[in-house]
Amino acid sequence: MSVEPSAPAGSRRPALHAEALRKTFFAGTPREFAVLRGVSLTVERGRICTILGPSGSGKTTLLRCLSGLEPVDSGTVEVGGTKVHALSPRQTQRFRREDTAFVFQEYNLISDLTLRENVELDRPMAPRPAELAARWRLEHVLDHFPDQCSGGQQQKAAILRALNRDVDVLFCDEPTGALDGTSAGEVLCVLQEVSANGVTVVMITHNEMVTEISDRVVRLHDGEVVSDTVVPDPRPAGELEW
Repeated sequence: MSVEPSAPAGSRRPALHAEALRKTFFAGTPREFAVLRGVSLTVERGRICTILGPSGSGKTTLLRCLSGLEPVDSGTVEVGGTKVHALSPRQTQRFRREDTAFVFQEYNLISDLTLRENVELDRPMAPRPAELAARWRLEHVLDHFPDQCSGGQQQKAAILRALNRDVDVLFCDEPTGALDGTSAGEVLCVLQEVSANGVTVVMITHNEMVTEISDRVVRLHDGEVVSDTVVPDPRPAGELEW
């Protein structure tokens, strides 16, 4: 592994660049808490960037700020050259719909829609998600409602929903958190496949093994980046015992 500073390299525009992000909750009150303290981060196109850190380190807040789901107090985020936090509310909705997808830790499936209908919210199921549904043994539950399915099945459906969109950046909040080892390996294999096809994957996790399949590993502590490491030769997810 080699350490590389968080700055755009050369003239090629990175898929994502964040500069000096700051975010405080309950500002001006006795409960004031600085969640992000000047975080900078660069991710090149078609790479997997994994963000780790203890609970309360700011991982989820950072992911939400990078994706435009959460405003920042100061700093900038550019995704494919778009200044995310300079967009109007309507432009932000369009950006999140057309350029990025988000896999939520809580799944965020619509309870009165079947898994299939959740996956097809934006468009009919594309061949790739349909193939994955078969590979992940989900075909028999696609017409079930979320509360009729296990947490792992809901997690996979949420990932299929994200992959059913043609986006440049995929944000994942603990994408394997509800999965057993076998299913986690299957999902991570797919994330490597989509990154090889040019999609940038930014995910947070507590699973240290995920660092072995990542191109970049960023560690947070108390809202600050304490290490930012480029992995020159990530291992294929299928080779690891999850």
